[in-house]
Amino acid sequence: MPDRPGEWYETLCHRVGGWMLPRSHPEERIRKLQERYEKARDALRQGEEELAKLEVQTSQRGMDYHRLERRVASLKKKEQNLERLYKGTDLKREIYFAGLDITPDDIRLTAFFMTIVSFVVLFGFFVWLLVASQGEFLFPYTDLAVLGVLFIPLIIYLYLVNYPVWLGNRLRIQTLGRAPEAVHYMVMSMRLTPSLDRAVRFASENVEDPLSSSLKKVLWDVSTRTHASIEESFMAFAEEWGNWNEDFKRSMYSIRMATHEKTEEGLSRNLEKALDSILSGTRRKIEEFASSLQAPTTVLFGLGILLPMIIGAMLPLIMLTNASNLLSSNPLGSSNAGATAPTSPFGGSNAISGPESLAINAGLVVMMDLLFPLIAYVYSAQILGKRPGTLKPPRAPPTQDYPRTTLLALAIVVGAGITALGLPTELNDFGALVQPLWELFPILGIAAGSSLFFFFDTLGPVRARKAIQRLEAEFPDALYQVGSRMSEGLSLETAFERTADAMSGSETAVFFRRILHGMRVSGRTPHEVIFGTADMKGVITLYPSHMVETSMKELLEAVTKGAEAVGRTVVPMAQYLRELRQVDDSIRTSLKGTVSMMTGTAVVFAPLVMGMTGALYILLTTVLGSGLPVSIWVFFSVLGIYLLEIVVVINYFTVGVEQGGDETSFKSNLGVFLIIAAVVFFLAAVLGYYMVSQMP
Repeated sequence: MPDRPGEWYETLCHRVGGWMLPRSHPEERIRKLQERYEKARDALRQGEEELAKLEVQTSQRGMDYHRLERRVASLKKKEQNLERLYKGTDLKREIYFAGLDITPDDIRLTAFFMTIVSFVVLFGFFVWLLVASQGEFLFPYTDLAVLGVLFIPLIIYLYLVNYPVWLGNRLRIQTLGRAPEAVHYMVMSMRLTPSLDRAVRFASENVEDPLSSSLKKVLWDVSTRTHASIEESFMAFAEEWGNWNEDFKRSMYSIRMATHEKTEEGLSRNLEKALDSILSGTRRKIEEFASSLQAPTTVLFGLGILLPMIIGAMLPLIMLTNASNLLSSNPLGSSNAGATAPTSPFGGSNAISGPESLAINAGLVVMMDLLFPLIAYVYSAQILGKRPGTLKPPRAPPTQDYPRTTLLALAIVVGAGITALGLPTELNDFGALVQPLWELFPILGIAAGSSLFFFFDTLGPVRARKAIQRLEAEFPDALYQVGSRMSEGLSLETAFERTADAMSGSETAVFFRRILHGMRVSGRTPHEVIFGTADMKGVITLYPSHMVETSMKELLEAVTKGAEAVGRTVVPMAQYLRELRQVDDSIRTSLKGTVSMMTGTAVVFAPLVMGMTGALYILLTTVLGSGLPVSIWVFFSVLGIYLLEIVVVINYFTVGVEQGGDETSFKSNLGVFLIIAAVVFFLAAVLGYYMVSQMP
């Protein structure tokens, strides 16, 4: 089961902050903050009194008055800052909303400790390089090294201190798109029984955090007498959430007004208004997000794929220029070169080594394999953080066609075997065909092993989830048919049977027939057959869909209240599910072109260009001997690792945009994309090498 958002951060704060908290004397810090806050509050009160006296004594506001007014404004700002530090209300609110079981002191101590640790590590590494290379390696890059030692710990501190705020904002944005689900559950409950507390309880049991916790708090505040009535607590909840979702607040108002309606028409009108408000607002937000993705997606495409691809294509020329400069500025005597050192066209020996070559190799690795993929990942995560969450992808049952340990062992064996194919090429076992390209086999081995593991590990869950997705896509129409037939006076069993006959061949027909078979064979009630009992699993366990489960619960409850309740509840519920799926599909349709372009470029076009670039670099190395500062092995490794990393990042982005982040789809896509990219890279390098080797 995937970790909940922020769980790693909570664990880090518990271990680091919990270890440092007793040593930091928090009570002493709180006492000092309280003293500073009280002094600032007294100074502000005194300044306000002096300002009021001066305003009464003088009819005109002179320089003294304005000077005192500015001083009071400064004191007020200082008092507010100290109040936030002392009480920590803003940070506590974000921690609560993010669902983190930590304190502000844990956050501050963890951020401070990790900053010190990162500074010590970076400073120690800097000193080691300085001593090991006797200053020659770092001398041209001293300024960059010092900036890295100073600013990387600062970035780590800011990230850790502000993480709860960022996580809270991201959860709010995701909740904006899932708010219709909470409204829908309250509306369904109100249609059956116009009771506000029952509607809040039903919604809190079926939605996810943080909405679930906030709705449970509505009931808890009434039990603890924080609010006098359920309506007062409910309106406080609406005001709190309305600060960042006005449509949700209007829906809450409509639901509250529905409780005071005396007629069925008035109740239905207000409930329809609640659903319309939240659905239209959610649709508008998703359309705004989709339209706003054009510019950041273009930037991500440029930074993550095009720019590194252009730089990678230019690397042979850059290396050729560096080789020329290094050889002309540091020629070696013929006595040092010996008879075995080839001669460079630029003059002198081609054996370039030392701090200059090490710096070029390190810079290439950092730029292509660390900097560009990291920028692409961070920027894609920032874009996805603004995506409103809608329908959550169904979670497939944890079925595995193959044991995970067996798959992992097989993946390691396959990867190591393909990598080992490059080793005999040093003995010329493969002849001239493979000898210059043995560096490609490790990259191919890593991609093949990873693809094998991800593909077969997700084979069972993907197959099961496709059945669930088919059921969810068909379920609104099936639910509408069941509700319509029961409104005409048919029984639930007959409605299921006729709907299954009408939808013969669909996954919904299989679902309903399994229910009918269980009812007729075992003689149990529909609720027992669908949801199971202590000694028997229900049919719903074969289709672990949250949407289907809650819809069936509401259908069975409506059945107990008669045919009129079924028509009043089930038919609107089917219409709502259909509209919500249309809202969720709109973002995929609007972004399909961009997502396909990014995937195609990362999986096919970029490996093709990089493979040709590697072949050109082999040709240059053959001409210059050892004159280039980067070896063929390092060059191909850098390009290959970059390609695998960028496939992972682009897949993470496209899955996040289309499905809101789905681990099963992410792994399943990697099982296909990694091996395709590696094979295209391999074939392009082989083809490119033999194209350039035939040149006169």
